[in-house]
Amino acid sequence: MLTRLQTDEELLGRFADGDESAFDQLYKRHRKRLWGMARKMGWHHQQAEDILVEALAAVAVQARRGAITGSFIGYALTAVHHRGLHVLERSNERKARTAVPLGLTLVSAGISPEDSIDRKKVRSEVADALDALPGDEGTAVYLVDCQGLTYKEAAVALSCSEATVKRRLRSGREALALSLAHLAPSRRARADS
Repeated sequence: MLTRLQTDEELLGRFADGDESAFDQLYKRHRKRLWGMARKMGWHHQQAEDILVEALAAVAVQARRGAITGSFIGYALTAVHHRGLHVLERSNERKARTAVPLGLTLVSAGISPEDSIDRKKVRSEVADALDALPGDEGTAVYLVDCQGLTYKEAAVALSCSEATVKRRLRSGREALALSLAHLAPSRRARADS
């Protein structure tokens, strides 16, 4: 007699009740798709493994709490994607830190405190405008314009085509241009006079 395979929801319920083998069964059932996503997000094999392990640890915590209400695979793929974005962001931050030559001067050639406050206000407005963009557009603008990823790298990170990244960038940049038009140099000069 054939035994009936348990659904993902049933396995999640068993895992929430303390059955560790249920999560193993879920992983074995979906490992190819999860590994495929992690492999797309990582630059090399070890990084992809790290992404997958960290994401599955986070998924296991939520599954233990019974907080996964939708499909397991959808939740797990989203977790892998988000973890991959964090890894890419950390990697780009490290590259940026190592690329900046450090110099030591005794005379401050920095900006005045007033200019520093103005710059912080502008940064805050730009960050708010970026946060107000729809998720896909905001993420594309952030990855390409803020983190310096190429269209191809952003497409891998977002699991879409380069054309889709370009379309999201165009739309996001247009929305940012409209919402931040008051910061244009010619308008700021008129406002200051």
